[in-house]
Amino acid sequence: MLVGHTHFLGGYMSDTTAAQRSDQQLVEAYMGGDPRAFAAIVQRHKTRLTYIARRYSRNENDVEDILQEALFKASRSMHTYRADSTLSTWLHRPVMNTGFDHVRAADKRSRDVSLDDGECNADANPALAHDPMTHLDRTILVRQALATLPAAQREALLLIDVMGLSIDSAAGEMGVQPGTVKSRRARARAALAQATELAGERLALPRRQQ
Repeated sequence: MLVGHTHFLGGYMSDTTAAQRSDQQLVEAYMGGDPRAFAAIVQRHKTRLTYIARRYSRNENDVEDILQEALFKASRSMHTYRADSTLSTWLHRPVMNTGFDHVRAADKRSRDVSLDDGECNADANPALAHDPMTHLDRTILVRQALATLPAAQREALLLIDVMGLSIDSAAGEMGVQPGTVKSRRARARAALAQATELAGERLALPRRQQ
């Protein structure tokens, strides 16, 4: 805990002090037993994490469910955080994983309902003539490919292609030059495309306007 470097209320840092701390200092304070530090982390990064959660949600209730579960997981695994990537990028993973699980559960419920409706010929109904697992399989493939990327490349890709940051904003987030971010992102996109193509599916990553 950052005793001696922050002001505390009842043994914990004040909200004002927490807002002035770096992410790394907040992590250290939380690991030292200060629950307000994690609350400050959530407050600082909630806007971006909410944006990620919405990509897996149909309504705001789903967003809240995904965020609550993901942040609970993050609070339990904070000891695994290492400063080789920014905290915001590290927090994206539990949100994305929880969102993926949410989509998978929704797909399963949808399939169960379809089966309960009785047998039908998919060719007789164009609305049913698709494999509901296709998108899920693709998501699994992309997640597996992402996991193989070096941390710096994965972070550049997530910041720009998932979070929607500009090259300059991502560079500021990562503490490197814009040219470095462009290079890392390009290598990440090429690696993802190659991995998915080798698996039998071409991943078309859209070009983002800079």
